[in-house]
Amino acid sequence: MSIACFVDNDAILKLVACDLFWDAIEVLGITQSDLRVLASAKYVFKGKKVSGRYTEKIRNAAMAVAEQCKQIEAELSEELKSIKIDGLDPGELILLSATKSEPAFYLVTGDKRCMVALANELGLTKTRERLTGKVVCIEQLILKLIPTQGFENVLAKILPALEYDKALKACFGSGMQSTEENVVLALQGYVAHLQQHASGLLAEL
Repeated sequence: MSIACFVDNDAILKLVACDLFWDAIEVLGITQSDLRVLASAKYVFKGKKVSGRYTEKIRNAAMAVAEQCKQIEAELSEELKSIKIDGLDPGELILLSATKSEPAFYLVTGDKRCMVALANELGLTKTRERLTGKVVCIEQLILKLIPTQGFENVLAKILPALEYDKALKACFGSGMQSTEENVVLALQGYVAHLQQHASGLLAEL
């Protein structure tokens, strides 16, 4: 059975910035036809908020990724229709709602606030139960990529993009002097910390 993979805008931008988007998807065992992104993603990537932070090259690459994925315009589930939570924007709510239609899925996110908000909002019991063990963060993907692509190759791709993710900047903060052992330990520690605060939402990869 195929596994659908919902990817939020933050994850697309950050993985594209590292030139690791398709590698990360492959390491999850996901095919392009199983990818799901917001129909609005390519327009968001053109907007002022994104253009003020990411280079034109990264934004164009992110738009190209979005155009190759199945685009969703799901209606909000009953549980999410009237809810407004700090840390969950409208696009993320649509992605969360869309997971309801898939028997097996991952949700790849680059937004840690989203995970923490989802884990701690009392009114999202059903949504939280559905997503438990199915959310994937970027740091988990990097951990999977290091043994398959080699640490030096991953390091060379991530270093130019450290400004786009605080956790990666901390884990790879020694630059070219970073060692595989120290980076892996830092990534594992970060994932464990996030898992604790996300109340079991993270997948076991």
